[in-house]
Amino acid sequence: MQTLLVDFDEGRVDTWRHILASVSDVTVIDQCDNIARKAAQQRFSAIIINNRCLARLAIAADQLLPRLHLKCPWVACVVQQENPIQVASAYSLGFDDCFFEDSVDDEILVKLRRVQLFENLSRQLERAQKLESIGELAAGIAHEINTPIQYVGDNTRFIQSAYVDLEAVLRNCQALLEMADQGNDLAPMVTTLRQAVEDADADYLCEEIPAAIRQTLEGVDRVANIVRAMKEFAHPGVSDMTPTDLSKAIENTVMVARNEWKYVADTETKFDPELPAVPCLPGELNQVLLNMIVNASHAIGESLGESTSQKGKITIETKFAPPFAEIRISDTGAGIPAANLERIFAPFFTTKAVGKGTGQGLAIARAVIVEKHGGTIGVESAVGKGTTFTIRLPLEMAPNDANTPELNPTEVRV
Repeated sequence: MQTLLVDFDEGRVDTWRHILASVSDVTVIDQCDNIARKAAQQRFSAIIINNRCLARLAIAADQLLPRLHLKCPWVACVVQQENPIQVASAYSLGFDDCFFEDSVDDEILVKLRRVQLFENLSRQLERAQKLESIGELAAGIAHEINTPIQYVGDNTRFIQSAYVDLEAVLRNCQALLEMADQGNDLAPMVTTLRQAVEDADADYLCEEIPAAIRQTLEGVDRVANIVRAMKEFAHPGVSDMTPTDLSKAIENTVMVARNEWKYVADTETKFDPELPAVPCLPGELNQVLLNMIVNASHAIGESLGESTSQKGKITIETKFAPPFAEIRISDTGAGIPAANLERIFAPFFTTKAVGKGTGQGLAIARAVIVEKHGGTIGVESAVGKGTTFTIRLPLEMAPNDANTPELNPTEVRV
């Protein structure tokens, strides 16, 4: 794990490094106003701030701490002496813990080990959720690949059969040319060739073979696109913040999830051409998009019931809305009751039947968007009409100046 120490005396830094060595790597900064910028550039499991620097901050501590908590799960304060007023002030500002510098060793190690355990469990939970999602999609992806493979096979067998008929025509043509070269009577061979052409139904083959080849190539392209989308979805190639084409990420995820939605809904994408590449964690964002699309499909399926003649609609839009990029995912499903809206981002809360969901999808989505990206996720819903989730991602990796808009990490509207 990584710990950030802020504004500690040079003589105390080595002591702190020694204290934390068994549980954490340590980064040290001595400029208070660089805290938010450093936290945005690198992910820390813990940030420990010397209390004396709070008075020197250009931004008020009660404004700084919410920003730090978007990037770091645990922020603590160290005071120089057992001063109840300083301790009370630290907790009122929003610090997770407060320590006395002269008696910090064992207590802070216990806290950091708990933070480390929580972080490890969170990663395992996210990994399990991703594996569960991919496992659920595996059968659907196999079906998506099997369909074009079937007509590739059917068309190839048709071309194979057609070749046998055309081979007879070609051999008769070759024999006719040889007889002509020898000056023999061509009439018998012409009759044989004409019969071979009729037996082969040459007009039919000339019409159907190009179509079979075209469909085969389309099937091969379809399989290649599915495999490419799945590869980019599951292995985006980077694990750090990187400029990402949201349109491409959405298209890949829609294709990967196709078997989930194609029987119950049509999908529509509306991409803002002005939207630039957005700094994000591609693999984490793909997982969030997948959860949202699958949830929308299930909601529509629930609203349709046993009907097989109707379909709902899933609409995914992007919008360039500086200083954010917006993604809106709307469905025409059953909607979410007002009583459940405040709880849908809570871990283990689900409205699905037993065995149909773990209640982790939206909780992890919120953690990814809010805590790892410093963005927001909101929901609007009306029972019987549908639901819209709005994700807002910062367009810059470190929006830390005083003019940065205050964020409400989770918005709920009925």
